[in-house]
Amino acid sequence: MGEIPGAYYKAFDISSYDDENLIYDDEFETLAEGLAAVKLSKVKKSKIRAQWSNSIIVKVFGRTVGFHFLHSKISSLWNPGGRLDVVDLGKDFFLVRFRLKEDLDKVLKGGPWYIGEHFLTLRPWVPNFRPSMASISSVAVLARFPELSIEYYDAEVLKEIREAIGPILRIDSHTASGSKGRYTRVCVQIDLEKPLIKEVVIDKLYQQVQYEGPHSFCFSCGRIGHKKETCQYKIRKPKIHGESPSSPSSKENKEDSLVREDNDDYGPWIIRTKSVGPQS
Repeated sequence: MGEIPGAYYKAFDISSYDDENLIYDDEFETLAEGLAAVKLSKVKKSKIRAQWSNSIIVKVFGRTVGFHFLHSKISSLWNPGGRLDVVDLGKDFFLVRFRLKEDLDKVLKGGPWYIGEHFLTLRPWVPNFRPSMASISSVAVLARFPELSIEYYDAEVLKEIREAIGPILRIDSHTASGSKGRYTRVCVQIDLEKPLIKEVVIDKLYQQVQYEGPHSFCFSCGRIGHKKETCQYKIRKPKIHGESPSSPSSKENKEDSLVREDNDDYGPWIIRTKSVGPQS
């Protein structure tokens, strides 16, 4: 796959740690009785945070794993050239520190990564990270455009198509076997709060989009992370026993309730079995 310069660092908001941009309060506000204040100098803060500059925070999306299991899996998956330390932060979050920056770069640019059939989510380490306050908002996935018409294999057109579905992290364009036709594949960062883009309209052509690897996908709302049977986004009209749809109480209940009813616009075609290995 072709690397897009700076794409991963922009998508994951990873930059060199700069203490000059941090806010340091010289004085604390008046504390309530029973509270005590600890003031750390700028030098001290810089010192204790510098050791974590080559670190990321990971969590297996949709699955709880133990410390030893995760350590073993990512060690064999990433095969770092230097030492790799793992710290259990709680709430299924783990901090991974690389002794070599080259290993960190390889991991960031080599995704998406999976533990079994589940996404391994990555985020940069930040000061004052609290697992109980954290949530997963995005993951990197592989998307492809099957049987894309030949005239659209133009660099500028492909760029517009890819950017329509989300921030592009990596690109892979090639010709598949004759039976599958041509397709272009990209590594894209998706927002977990939004439905997956199922089609891209190019001029008057509706181009299908397929995604590799999601283990848990809802064919009702189009989001990753749950199945149709437990979908919280699909809200059906309430049924009231003993009343006709035109009765007054039924109408009042209808006014006071969310009555959106979605159609199942997604199907198994949108999900493809992920390729073996993160980059194949």
